[in-house]
Amino acid sequence: MNLRPALAAFRPVYAGVRIAARGLVVFSRRFPWIAATLGISLLCAILIEFCDMPLAHALRNNLPPETFGFFKVLTDIGLTGLWYVLAAGMLLGARILAGFSSTIVRHDQFMNLARSAWFMMLSMAGSALLVQLIKFAFGRYRPRYLFEEGLYGFDPFGVHMAMYSFPSGHTQTVVAAMTALTLIYPRYNLLYILVAVLVGSSRALTTIHYPSDVIMGAYVGFAVTMGLRRLFERNGRSLRVDR
Repeated sequence: MNLRPALAAFRPVYAGVRIAARGLVVFSRRFPWIAATLGISLLCAILIEFCDMPLAHALRNNLPPETFGFFKVLTDIGLTGLWYVLAAGMLLGARILAGFSSTIVRHDQFMNLARSAWFMMLSMAGSALLVQLIKFAFGRYRPRYLFEEGLYGFDPFGVHMAMYSFPSGHTQTVVAAMTALTLIYPRYNLLYILVAVLVGSSRALTTIHYPSDVIMGAYVGFAVTMGLRRLFERNGRSLRVDR
């Protein structure tokens, strides 16, 4: 069987794919955040169209009660108030200790801790604001409306924010907090990553959110925190406090 005609016909397609891939690589290197945002958005669109609904039904019908109960408890770690209290406690404690410091070095160390705590609070608040704007713009129904009323889709620019699922606010909060902590005190990076992954996963496994909600919430929390890092670390000032 002569394959040469088929291979000859395939060469222009192969060449086109190579050129497109090379262009994508160049674009990603030049505009990494735009490329990442487009990539995450495309992934979420695919999940919304093809995967989220069957996965939600499968988890609801097949997840063992013990596993569901475990992740139901675990998901409370993502409660917004917990991480704001931690950051506010760090900020207040550092300012008080700075006031009682007997040396300039210690004073500066505590003031840097206060600055890092302020960074953590702004990371969570800034990413939370963006999440709320996205929720308002998309108005995606939560999974419970799929199970109870058969609703799967969007109600853009609605007023019932508690109904809306995309992106996950809990995931955004915990990812922003954990990303900030990796920059402030990186000694326990693996623990921070584990907490973020477990809490984010719990939102989908307990069918409070769809997987795409979790992915976009995690991305918003991470991206806003890293963006604020550039602002806080300008002029060579580090956020780390364990040096």
